Amino acid sequence: MTGITYTETSFGHYVKWLEHFGIEHRVLDHKDPEAFEKFKECKGLILTGGVDIYPELYNDWENKEDTGKFNPERDGFELKLLGYAIERNIPVLGICRGCQLINVYFRGSLVYDLETIRNVNHRKIDKETMRMHEVKISEGTKLSGMTGRIEGTVTSSHHQAVDRPGEGLRVTAKAPDGVIEGIEHERLNIIGVQWHPERFNDYDTEFSKNLLLKFAEMTK
Repeated sequence: MTGITYTETSFGHYVKWLEHFGIEHRVLDHKDPEAFEKFKECKGLILTGGVDIYPELYNDWENKEDTGKFNPERDGFELKLLGYAIERNIPVLGICRGCQLINVYFRGSLVYDLETIRNVNHRKIDKETMRMHEVKISEGTKLSGMTGRIEGTVTSSHHQAVDRPGEGLRVTAKAPDGVIEGIEHERLNIIGVQWHPERFNDYDTEFSKNLLLKFAEMTK
């Protein structure tokens, strides 16, 4: 059983993805008072995408125009889940925001907005159309072993990204413009990807299918 955190952003795509590959899962909603207890029965954790992480958690500050758009309750809940997973050596896969949350947990920092700070656009093209771009994965990493690839094309729908990697983390993948697309813990089975494996039109791509099935193997 794998626990997956609930997001109000396109959560149905995650469920469809997991069900396509027959992955038994339990939804962990921060608004559910029993959610943490439910996670104690799980052997894996998937941290999903969604609303930005509250900036003060990584020593940044919120802009006036962003006030009120964060969800500190979800942040705290997912950080608690991640801490529990680490204590019990439960494998973790972070997707988009989930990748960023992993980095924040280990005291790393984030790029607050890629367009204004790095002058690059990684947002999706429109509500239903993902942006696609190339990615290069470092050889010898957990991520390269899971996907079986060191380069290829991935989905993109984000405006923030990992900046300074947290303690014990290493960068595993980058886009051609230098934006970090993957991180992993040097010792633990904790992997983060900035792309959305659940949003490929073809699940059979190695960046979707292989990633999920190899992660599922870790949880057995």
